[in-house]
Amino acid sequence: MLDVLAERMDEKAALESFGAKVWARDASWRQTLEDYVSRPTLTIEGLVGGYGGPGGMTVQPHRMTAKRDMRLVPDMTPEDIMRKLRAHLDERGFRDIEIVKNGGFNYVSSTPAASKLITTQQEVYRSYGIDPLLLPHSGGSWPGSVFTEAPLNLPAGWFGLGYGERAHAPDEFCLIDSKNPKLHGMDDMVRSCVDYLFAVAS
Repeated sequence: MLDVLAERMDEKAALESFGAKVWARDASWRQTLEDYVSRPTLTIEGLVGGYGGPGGMTVQPHRMTAKRDMRLVPDMTPEDIMRKLRAHLDERGFRDIEIVKNGGFNYVSSTPAASKLITTQQEVYRSYGIDPLLLPHSGGSWPGSVFTEAPLNLPAGWFGLGYGERAHAPDEFCLIDSKNPKLHGMDDMVRSCVDYLFAVAS
């Protein structure tokens, strides 16, 4: 799957969309895609602390806050990572740092590519003239394990047409009406989901 992704996806367009000139660690395009679907991440959502008003204030901040996001991969759990984070900080002399967990779920959510759910998705995409790409895993976070793990053990997958950008940002958008036949709007989103449900039912 990664070989196909590396061949069919536009590396230059991906770099431009991130505002980057090279990938982390000067990785190749293929390695970057593998990193995206298989490695955990630790990102900074926000930093708050100190004085930020007009003029100067030469006083040390009494409180600093960092909001972090940890994206987990298979064989990692939020509970295990929280213990490891606490141990990491303690070993380096930061026992005074308070950790507040405000969410989290197991990442492990996998559905075989040959499952009827996934092959039906592909069939519906092809009926719209789209040759779909499959990812071994997604870097996105969602509680798919609620469905794919016991006791349900059901297949699960993302599906739908539509064009949007800037996910999770204040200027996130979704195209409502498209005049460009290569870009799908809200009507196509709804229609594709209806077609998909009918295809699954049949």
